[in-house]
Amino acid sequence: SLVFNDAKDIKLKGFTSLNSELFNIVIDTSSNVQVDGLNIQSAATSPNTDGIHVEQSSGVTITNTYIKTGDDCISIGQGTQNLWIEKVTCGPGHGI
Repeated sequence: SLVFNDAKDIKLKGFTSLNSELFNIVIDTSSNVQVDGLNIQSAATSPNTDGIHVEQSSGVTITNTYIKTGDDCISIGQGTQNLWIEKVTCGPGHGI
């Protein structure tokens, strides 16, 4: 798992997160975050394996990303503002 707390102006691009035991990527209390071209995969039967969890963050963009998990592809927590999601392939989990 990757967790970003209080991060600013970061770019996550072109890597794979495979078989995380919990959330794959957490973006918390952060701003101006770009996520592009990631491949996130966990077993379809694995609980609590959200692909990307965004909370208390603003200016987050998630594009061109493939997410296959047993839970939410992208979960949006409270306090999230100005979130853009485009060209994300999601399944078999619970969607966005």
